[in-house]
Amino acid sequence: MSGPLTRTPPARRRGDLLWPGLWAALLAACFALPTWLGDADPGDAYTRNTARLTVLFYAAAAARMLGLHGDDWRAATPRGRAARRLWALGWAAYVVHVVTAFHFAHHWSHAHAVEHVRAASGWGEGIYFSHLFTAVWTVDVLWWWARPAAYAARPAWVGRGLHGFMAFIVFTGTVVFEAGVSRWLGVGVFALLGWLSLRRLRPSRRPQNSGVERIARKSSGKSDA
Repeated sequence: MSGPLTRTPPARRRGDLLWPGLWAALLAACFALPTWLGDADPGDAYTRNTARLTVLFYAAAAARMLGLHGDDWRAATPRGRAARRLWALGWAAYVVHVVTAFHFAHHWSHAHAVEHVRAASGWGEGIYFSHLFTAVWTVDVLWWWARPAAYAARPAWVGRGLHGFMAFIVFTGTVVFEAGVSRWLGVGVFALLGWLSLRRLRPSRRPQNSGVERIARKSSGKSDA
């Protein structure tokens, strides 16, 4: 059934298109800039740029998620829908990054990817943590879109464990094993997320029963006990 009551408001339609549009523009820049600048190794630049795009959208989504409550997690509010969209776009950027890395850096050889990880970290089998990261993020995105009510009702330890693991992988991939722009981007991202986490944990200092509240109570016919 269609009608005025079922149409998506124009403001919401614009909001729905804002982040995907920005994501698409930034993704295009990830591939266009190395070519335009005449990069000596464009494949490496594509891989690094898509990794940076992933970190940007991961950070934007995580920052939003730190402020979600109740109906937000069911994607029943604009804030919740925006966080879910950012989370999915971060995942999509990551998938592009993985495909780009396997195509340009590893030439679709898993053995080569293992040796690359071994050269970078000293432990080639660490690549399986990256595979687990891929699986976990994929399942989480699909769960939030397919079953938002069940997603919102999951035990708190599930979300904390998932995000703790993902933060560990992103931190090691950007701050520990990277350098230059990628490392500083990772430092900035985790500094921001740490600050937001502390703000969320800090107890409210709003005075109880303030003068404004007393006036409001009196005007409504209530008095302080």
